[in-house]
Amino acid sequence: MVIILTACQTTSSTQSPTSSTQSKAVQSTPKSQLPPPPEGYTAILIDDLEDGNRFNQFRGTWFTYDDRYDGGDSQVNPEGYSPFRPKQCGPANSDKCAHITGKVTTTYPDGYIGMGTDLNNPNDPIDIRDYDAIAFWAKGDGKTYRLKLRSPATSDYDDYGYNLTPTPEWKRYVITLDSLKQEGTGKPVSADEALSQVISITWHTQGQPHDSIELAVDNLRFLKSKPE
Repeated sequence: MVIILTACQTTSSTQSPTSSTQSKAVQSTPKSQLPPPPEGYTAILIDDLEDGNRFNQFRGTWFTYDDRYDGGDSQVNPEGYSPFRPKQCGPANSDKCAHITGKVTTTYPDGYIGMGTDLNNPNDPIDIRDYDAIAFWAKGDGKTYRLKLRSPATSDYDDYGYNLTPTPEWKRYVITLDSLKQEGTGKPVSADEALSQVISITWHTQGQPHDSIELAVDNLRFLKSKPE
């Protein structure tokens, strides 16, 4: 199930990471006034980016990437593999967001750019099966991007993910983990195996070429269903 929202729906709580990840999490109070999660969920903050640095609440880092190591010449800004800094942008009650621009060429036939955030440092896999959904705000250029949960369990980058098409208006996306699928380009792996060892969350361009790319993301959280 995927829910796309343009406004808050109900009041609930935002929690620190669960006990399975608490030792890895940065204990700090988010500065933005985060909108409440949808009814029936509690939220575990990954990052609201308001501290202005490249680290999230799980001590992982934000990053950008492109196809240079595949022989391509697609370009991402901020430059791929360089230190990441949030940009002055965001939905209501937020000052900063993760933001990329760039272009995608066909020099590498499957050219791409993207951005993401690791869930640990060093990059050890994390079991996210206790969560039920991923929520974030996004706006874009009307092109399609793929949310991907990178896992060492999957091959050929055929990670579990979901395609979305952000528009220039900020919208909140709630994507349940059971709606994530592989694309079929690599070896089939069960969701249980892949989600038990996730290393990062990325937003990856789809198709090529693209003369221009623009995507912004903010207020990234895991959601957990409240007990009935």
